[in-house]
Parts: sequence; C-alpha cells; structure tokens
Amino acid sequence: MPRGHKKCYKCGTANGPRAKRCKECGNGFAFKVKSKEQRTTKVVKVDWRELQKGDKIKVRGGPYFEKNGEITPMGYNGKFVVDSLDDQGIRAFGVDGRCGFCHIYMGRDSRDDQTGIWKVRHKLKRLVNRS
Repeated sequence: MPRGHKKCYKCGTANGPRAKRCKECGNGFAFKVKSKEQRTTKVVKVDWRELQKGDKIKVRGGPYFEKNGEITPMGYNGKFVVDSLDDQGIRAFGVDGRCGFCHIYMGRDSRDDQTGIWKVRHKLKRLVNRS
C-alpha cells in the first residue's frame, strides 16, 4: 500500500489519507472524536480594545529577550479569561492552570537597550461559544 494511504477494513482498497468513505465499497472510516471544547467553541479575530471582562482569549507570541542572536521567549501562550484592560494591554487569568494572573502586552513594538528585551505585541484570538 502506498505511504500515507489507508486501507478499508471491509474490502482492502487503498484510499487517500483524507477520505471519509471508501471509494470502492462506500464504507465509512473512523475519525478521532473531538473534545467538548472543540465542538462547542470557535475562534474569532478581535481587536483587543473591544474585549470585556469574562471574555475567553487564546494568546501566543509576545515579548522576547535577544542576546548574540539567541532568542528567549518571554510572552504568554495559552487560554486566558480577561479581567480588565489598560493602555498597554490586557490583565487576565490563565484558564488551563499553568498561569495565574498576568499582563498580556499589547502596546507598541519597541526594544529596551539596557535589558535587550524586545516588547512585541501578543497575537490573540477570541474564543466564542458556537450557537
């Protein structure tokens, strides 16, 4: 069987990796079950200034330290619940238990010459319940 293909357990025909049904006999393939969160939540782009207390967001990226071409990330990654906003970013609590109260930087990109830290905006998306 060619690499990346799957075999129908009824008729033995090789099918493409994304096939939902066998091209020969029409038998359906089993797929990984989505978690409840994946089924009930969708991700939406949003302006961070429009967020309100209680909104759930997904965050990645942010500030980093650079020395001799070596980069050390210092931003937050994961899911958070918004507590409040200020002029430089978002105050939030971590949802997954890995992070407590934090400040998610959303200000202008800049570099501090004394510390070598690049202040870069986090990338974020809002998590919304499907209806």
